[in-house]
Formats: sequence, structure tokens, C-alpha cells
Amino acid sequence: MNRWFRVAGGMSMNLCFGSAYTFSIFLAPLQREFGWSRAQVSLAFTISIACIAAGVLVGGRWHDRQGPAPVAITGAVLFSVGIFLARYTHALWWLYACYGVLVGFASGVGYVCPLAVGMKWFPEKRGLVTGLMVMGYGAGSALIAPLAGLLLHLYGWRDTFSLLGLGFLVVTTTGSLFLRNPPEGWRPEGWNPPLREEVSFHTPRDYPPAKMLRTGTFYRMWFAYALGTSAGLMVIGHLAAFAEGAGFSTRDAALSVGILSVGNGFGRIGSGWLSDPIGRTRTLSLVMGVTCLLLFLEPRVRTVPLLFGSVFLIGYCYGSQLAVFPSATADFFG
Repeated sequence: MNRWFRVAGGMSMNLCFGSAYTFSIFLAPLQREFGWSRAQVSLAFTISIACIAAGVLVGGRWHDRQGPAPVAITGAVLFSVGIFLARYTHALWWLYACYGVLVGFASGVGYVCPLAVGMKWFPEKRGLVTGLMVMGYGAGSALIAPLAGLLLHLYGWRDTFSLLGLGFLVVTTTGSLFLRNPPEGWRPEGWNPPLREEVSFHTPRDYPPAKMLRTGTFYRMWFAYALGTSAGLMVIGHLAAFAEGAGFSTRDAALSVGILSVGNGFGRIGSGWLSDPIGRTRTLSLVMGVTCLLLFLEPRVRTVPLLFGSVFLIGYCYGSQLAVFPSATADFFG
């Protein structure tokens, strides 16, 4: 099988997993039906993000021990089931359990497989393949948001969850079938690993986790990452409701979610490429500074072109951090 099919399978999975970022589309319908506050409903998205982190840790360890096959299929099935079960929401705890815990955790479990498999099949193009895989996750809601908005208009939020869950089940389980590691010792034809003296190391040695945790650099990076990505997640989780509250139509609000996701995807590749010539720190300083400016100006946006342009840039800056921080971590700690 052509190894690019591995990339296609991984991207298809991540496109679905990334659709979890479209949750803001469901805020208004859930508020109207149950009378819940925006804070109560949006907590489901917050829980989902926290559970993604837990899922990545579990999925990574599991992948190392048993390979990608069981991890990928488990993440695919649980994610799709969580989306489907959200249609039966009747109380906040059910929404938190299905969309928050199950969808988030499953997304994290499945997310690690495409990256790990892609880098093993493309050791000579790791940057490109990683960028494609990560872009798939970031741009997923760009495809799903308009579709979900249309389904909401036609069928309501319950049937939208059902249809999305069934569709995701087909796509993710099919994609998971392509995620298999290459045979032991396999190399692309004509490629040989670079000699140690040919590789440029940014750090003189690899830091073990315990030693890394004793450095001030780690905590400064962690703090910057937490604040920077929280700004993006805040907008992602509330964008549709913010836009409708500012007087934009439901259609434009849904489109803005998709446009933010497009920016998210472009940022992961664009800033990843930019950070090589100008440096990780400069790139991160630039995108964080732009994010601060945009968040200050966003409440003053009153036209559709400005809304779309500003959310694209916010998405770009958010995606940039997810691409550049891992490289910066490798530069500092190996």
C-alpha cells in the first residue's frame, strides 16, 4: 500500500476529531431549549479540552505498548458514540459526560496515532507530514461548522448530533484501518538516517522529565502556553454565541467558526515554517502580541468582513502556538 494512504487515513480521523471545536454552534440552541446560562453550557467544552489532554497521555502510553491499531479504533468509536449520545441531553451532567468527558478523552486518545504513524512512514519528511496531520485537526471544524449549521437549521440540534455521530463513525473507523506502523527496520527507498555530525542540535543533550521540571525555562514556557492557548480556546468555545449576541446572523456566526478553523489550520503550517528562519521565540512573541491586539479590538467589530478577517487571524495565531511550542520544547529540552 502506498504510504500516503497512511497520511490520508490520519488526516480523515483528525478532521473529525477537530470538529469538537464547533461546539459554540450548539450554545444558543441548548440555552433556548433548557434555559441554561452560557457559562453552564460552555463548561462542556472546557471539560472536553481538559479531557483531550488526559486522552493524549493515555493514548500515547498505550500506543507505545500495543501499536496504533487498537488505540486508533478505540478513539474513533468512543468519539463518535459521544457525539451521538449528546442528542439525548436532558440535563447538564449528561452533556458534560458525553460531550465533555467522552468526546474530549476519545479525541485525545485518537489524536496521537496519526502523528506517530506518519513520522514513522516519512522519516525524511517529518515536518511536512506532521504539519499535514496537525492541520487536519485544526481545520476539521472549517468543514464541519457550515455543515452543522445547515443541519441545525434543517433538523434541530438533536438530529444534528445524531447525523454527525454516525458520519464520524464511518469516517474515523475507516481512517483508523490505514494506521499501521511500518515493518521493523523499514526505510524509504534511497533514504538513510543522517549521521550525528550532520544534525544540528539546539540543545546539547536530552533532558529527562524530572530534570526538565527543575528548570525555570519549563515553567515559563508552560505559563506562556497556558495563557496563549487559553485566549484562543476562549474564542473557539464562545464564538458563535458572541457573534449572534453582537447582532450577526446565525449563518454568519456559523461561518465565522469555520473561518477561524481555516486560520487555525494555516497557522499550524505557516508559523511552523516561519519559525525556522526567524526563530521560535520571535514567532511566538509575534503571534501572541497579535492575539492580544485582536482580543482588545474584537468587541468593536460590527461588519461581517471585519468579523471574518479578525477570527481568521485569531485562529491563525492559536494554531501557530500549537505548531511552534512543540518545536521550541525540543529546542530547549531535546
